[in-house]
Parts: sequence; C-alpha cells; structure tokens
Amino acid sequence: MSENDQKSLSESFRATRERIRTQMGGSERVQRIRDRGRLTIRDRLDRLFDAHSFTEIGTFARSARVPDRDETPGDGKIGGIGRIDGRPVCAVGDDVTVKHGSSSHVSSKRMDRIYELALRNGHPFVYVGETGGARLPDTLGSEGFSLVAPSVNMSSRGRAIPMASAIVGRSFGGSSFKSAMSDFVVQTRGSCLAVTSPRVIEIATGERIDFEALGGVDVHDRLTGQIDRVADDEQQAFALIREWLSYMPSNAWQVPERRDWDGDLSADESIYDLVPTRRTRGYDMRRVLRSLSDDGEIFELKPNFGRSTVTALARVAGRVVGFVASNPMYYAGALTPESCDKDTAFVCMCDAFNIPLVFLQDVPGFMV
Repeated sequence: MSENDQKSLSESFRATRERIRTQMGGSERVQRIRDRGRLTIRDRLDRLFDAHSFTEIGTFARSARVPDRDETPGDGKIGGIGRIDGRPVCAVGDDVTVKHGSSSHVSSKRMDRIYELALRNGHPFVYVGETGGARLPDTLGSEGFSLVAPSVNMSSRGRAIPMASAIVGRSFGGSSFKSAMSDFVVQTRGSCLAVTSPRVIEIATGERIDFEALGGVDVHDRLTGQIDRVADDEQQAFALIREWLSYMPSNAWQVPERRDWDGDLSADESIYDLVPTRRTRGYDMRRVLRSLSDDGEIFELKPNFGRSTVTALARVAGRVVGFVASNPMYYAGALTPESCDKDTAFVCMCDAFNIPLVFLQDVPGFMV
C-alpha cells in the first residue's frame, strides 16, 4: 500500500469515527434529545470525567444481526476510561439513540470488557443508566439469555473496586440489576428505575401504574432504599458521584487518600450545647457529626430511608471515616428493619474499602 493510500485510509477511518461519535443513532435523534434540554450519553460522560480525559473503547461496535448493522453504531452502549480528579475511572452508559440503549450480544460484551478492564487494573467503575432493557430478538435462546445476563465478574466482584450508578432516565432490566450491585446509586428526578415497564406490567397483570409510582425517586429514596441520593438533574448526579469517589480508594487493596489538614485537634466544646443533658430530649445528630468533621462537611447516604439512623462519610483530621449514628429526632433513635438494612450496607461498604468506622449511639432499642 502506497503512502498516499495509507493516508487516505487513515483519513477515512478518522472521519467515520467522528461521524459515529457525533451522529450516534441519528442526528435527528440527537437533536431531539438536546431540544428537550437533555444530554446524550457522550455528553454525560464528558461531564462526569475531567475535561478532555475520556478515551472511548469500542467505538466501531455494531449489532451482530445483519439487518441491524447499519442502524446500530455503538450498539446502544458507550464506554471507556477517563479521569476523575486525576484518577483513572472506567465508565459505561446507555445510548438511547440506538434502540433505546437496549442490551444485545455485542453491547453486553462491550460492557463486560470495560468492567473487566477496571477490575484488572483496580479502577473504580461508573454506570450511567437509561435503558429499555434486553433487546429482542437478540436475547432469545440460550445464547441470548447468557450474554445479556448480569456479568459474572460484576455480580461476584466481592467489592474489589468501588462501583457507582447514576439513573438518569427511564431504566428497566439491566439498570435495576447493576444498581443493586453498586456501592453508590444516585437517581435524578423524573427518571424511573424498575425491572420492567408499566406497559409490560399492564399486559401481564391488568394493573395500570405510572412511571413515578413504579420506580420514581420517592419510591426508591423513601420506601425501597435502592438509591443513596436524589439529584435534581444530571449535572448534580455526576457531581454526587465525583464527591462519593473522593472518599473512596481506587480499589480494596488501597486506603482512601488522606488530605492535608492543619486544624486544631482539641475538642470542639460546641458539642456540649448540641447534646442535651436530659436524655428524653431529642437533638440533631447531623449537627453533632458536622462538629466532629473537618470543615463541618459530611456526605450522607440514604438520608430519607431508615431515618432513625444516620450513615455518612466524612473526614476527621484529613482521614476518611464512616459515621453510623442514632437519630434521636426520629423514633427516638429506635432501630427499625429499614435502618438496620441501611446500617449493614454502609458498614459492609466501609469494611470493603478500608474506611474506619465511628459509632455514635443513643438508642433505646428496637422498634417493636
């Protein structure tokens, strides 16, 4: 091949790559998304990662089904590796411009490849969910069932690396599985997280239910405890993930980064005014935690679920710690099944990622 032929081929390759990345599943679909004030998955990943740090993996992936090959650039999943606060992080997200981000043979393999890259190198992993679920007919038959099932490595990861999920749209099927396996889940208002859609439920049972009642933020924030935080928009969701990752090590063989701290180690006497001498009087435990934390900052998880306890990440003298505290303002701090579930999940996460625990207990017992 001559030098001119090589140059022409290289230019054609770059032009095709740029077209795939800009037009995605169709320029009209991309424009409709942006006209509604929303983001494409590539826009989302650009906002999640540090500027100009994202490197995509698998740009030229397409459906294995011949009739769909020309209509499925990326095959519904976009992912790769980038940096968050300078640290390598892998991420995958659903591309709704291609068959509503549904899962197929190729897209499932692409996601598994990127997750295995994160696992092998000890990098955190982030999933951005907005999917219609498994794709038909790709998922029919034994091969299809096995390929779109949750990754074996992901479901049996043993918390080797931190994993976060952001649910940013109507997400069914795989999104619910991945969020259940995640260490941290944030959901945006107006989105839905469920195993299947209201339409399928109506066909199967005859019951009509809307998206909010099925899997809106109020359901998972207050009733199921499936999510850790609620975000008003996608930008806030990614900011919350970045903040959560700042408390995490890159993997379970490391410890969280200790930040420089030159504050006063003497006791903060304001705590005496926060905790009343009368044991029957309630008080704000969150104010107590802030008084113990560097710069008065805490990062609370599941604040509206299991409300008789408070679980929060913070820094004390520059070191990351996990607070598990009673909340006397709710049931006088008595433990409920929900608060026990919340505490257990939090303790397991901190244990996996080498975060020391601080318990502040003011509990009358179990709620009976």
